[in-house]
Amino acid sequence: MRRLAAFLLGSLAFGADPFLDSVKPVLQSHCASCHGAKAPAGGLALPPLLAGPGSETLREREKWERIAGRIRAGEMPPKGASRPSEEQLQAVVRWVDSSYEAIDRSRPIDPGRVTARRLNRFEYTNSVRDLLGIDLNPGEEFPADPYGYGFDNIGDVLSVNAGLLDQYLKAAERVAHAAIPVPGETVPATMHRYLAERIGQDRQLRMTVDHVFPMAGFYTLRTAFYQALRDGTRVRIQLAIDGKPAAAGELRFYYQIDRGLEAPRVRVPAGRHRVEATITVLPDPPYKGTPPYLESVEVYGPLPEGQEPDRRLLACGAAKGADCARQILAPLARKAWRRPVTGAEMDGLLSLAVREQARSGSFEKGMRSALMAILVSPHFLFRVEQNRGPAAQPVSDHELATRLSYFLWGSLPDDELSRVADAGKLGTVVKQQTLRLLGDPRAAAFVESFAGQWLQTRNLTVQRPDAKLFPAFTGELAAAMRTETEMFFTEILRENRSILDFLDAPFTYLNGPLAKHYGIGGVEGEAFRRVTLDGVQRGGVLTQGSVLTVSSYPTRTSPVIRGKWILDNLLNQPPPPPPPNVPALEEKAVASGGSMRQQLEKHRSNAACAACHARMDPLGFGLENYDAIGRWREEDASGELPGGVRFAKPAEMKQILKADPDVFARALTEKMLTYALGRGVELRDRAAVRQIVDRLRANGYRMQELILGIVESEPFRKRRGEGGV
Repeated sequence: MRRLAAFLLGSLAFGADPFLDSVKPVLQSHCASCHGAKAPAGGLALPPLLAGPGSETLREREKWERIAGRIRAGEMPPKGASRPSEEQLQAVVRWVDSSYEAIDRSRPIDPGRVTARRLNRFEYTNSVRDLLGIDLNPGEEFPADPYGYGFDNIGDVLSVNAGLLDQYLKAAERVAHAAIPVPGETVPATMHRYLAERIGQDRQLRMTVDHVFPMAGFYTLRTAFYQALRDGTRVRIQLAIDGKPAAAGELRFYYQIDRGLEAPRVRVPAGRHRVEATITVLPDPPYKGTPPYLESVEVYGPLPEGQEPDRRLLACGAAKGADCARQILAPLARKAWRRPVTGAEMDGLLSLAVREQARSGSFEKGMRSALMAILVSPHFLFRVEQNRGPAAQPVSDHELATRLSYFLWGSLPDDELSRVADAGKLGTVVKQQTLRLLGDPRAAAFVESFAGQWLQTRNLTVQRPDAKLFPAFTGELAAAMRTETEMFFTEILRENRSILDFLDAPFTYLNGPLAKHYGIGGVEGEAFRRVTLDGVQRGGVLTQGSVLTVSSYPTRTSPVIRGKWILDNLLNQPPPPPPPNVPALEEKAVASGGSMRQQLEKHRSNAACAACHARMDPLGFGLENYDAIGRWREEDASGELPGGVRFAKPAEMKQILKADPDVFARALTEKMLTYALGRGVELRDRAAVRQIVDRLRANGYRMQELILGIVESEPFRKRRGEGGV
């Protein structure tokens, strides 16, 4: 473990002149032949860097950071080249790190500049919900958001085109109609059909969907299922809303059929509710064939009769004049735009409402138009921060409130956060407000969004292990895997546990089916509960089915993918893309049995591949005790990392990853800072990252200290204006 710590960070002291004594001689003797002035490998020429004394050559920071990174990762010198001792290599790394650390501490931190960015689908949906109190999930109709640096909230990639603008208009119209009902007007009924195959629940006896009901009223629920050809088969089928029965029936079949059950008139409150369909095969007569399975769940409505529109926004009673309109629109615009609204802006909204009321003869329709204008305004769709010159300056209290709420809630600031910002006091109580937001149920959005993207468990919705090879993998099992990881993350967050629990924790959350999948006894039923682990087979995110499944191929495990996953997500040392014209693994050879290591050895024998695969493959092989859907199996899980660090099983590998906590702490800090800022972490952010890691170390690596460190950091609380360098 100590050898890995030295390999990753370095820990050696220096003499009087470390550059001349420990850095220059090593690079000249072992690196200059490939990185000379003419045709240097990788475009990196060493002679200019080694020409002057250390203080002058430090001006080339990007190049020196690159050198240290390649040595730290074990990539250089390459395999087969003359290699200095590990101590000599770490002397170079240590000199680079300590030199720039001293430089960073001697000058102000550059907070960087965040590009004005639009709300992504997740943020848009949450913002509409918290603005109007209605859960319509309008963002589901938008195209998928692009990713940058591993997240979908990065300003530089969240572009806008004409098609998306059209969808914003349609979404605003839909939301305004649901939020502001017109007397005598009914909402047209719509059909939503959830196909089991499309939502990852195909060939199951139970389907569950979370459907947003636009208003209280009557709805028709249907389910369809497929029944194979078997005489006299008897089944019982049920429909339920939020666990309460809506319809049930028993059917007997004498032929192949595709039909189901209908609940024609079910009253449902407005909002998001769980619709569940189940089939039970009855024992008389005994069923011997392939079981039936659900194909779809349908929701139709609201039916014309019995609609109960939400009139909470129209709180002015019989008075429907300008004062009433102002009373409704002013707080809506203030909350939607996340700042005080100017008099001119308010006049524009009122003028629009008055014109539409005069045209249509309806006060409510006038208010709808004004609400649509609020929702399609750039002030709502984009998070824009005011430019105050080229110098680095604190963001305003309202901008800080917006950064904080979208970081932890993925949504608008609430009334309390806005009041503190209005008073200009947020900067002095940001710690208290951060802890308050973390304690609110809306912090579940942080777990869903950040954890789902950092750990890539979002991919479980599209991951499709081969059904013939892995029939045990079902939609319900995938949902249970994701729930385990989210509940695990939530405990670390809420209980302020050490972030090192992500690497190897003595507990997890399981229900009966997932515990059975893992081979853990004593857990029954569908409800999840906290389970203590012995640390042998399970412990930490690396041994959770969600991570193990998304880091595998549909037909088999992949040490390469799993190793890359660890390097990228846990160490933040992603390997570069593979060079062109590198042949893929021979699947037939792998399928013939016992040849995975031999096939990967061929890649490592290729000089172009060796540096990266020497890092990825051993880490991936350390998880070979788990199959492609996370079940334990007896398999060779040994490996050797660059520098000669060896392990024989997953538990040993996890201990190696924990050997120096700062490595993981720095990686998670950079990931979370990227998510919080909506931009990539740059070289200029190294000083801020170092400060956060120092704070973490001093406080036992507690999760909330990481979040507070980010919120109180210079890049989060300040910005560099336009024209700054």
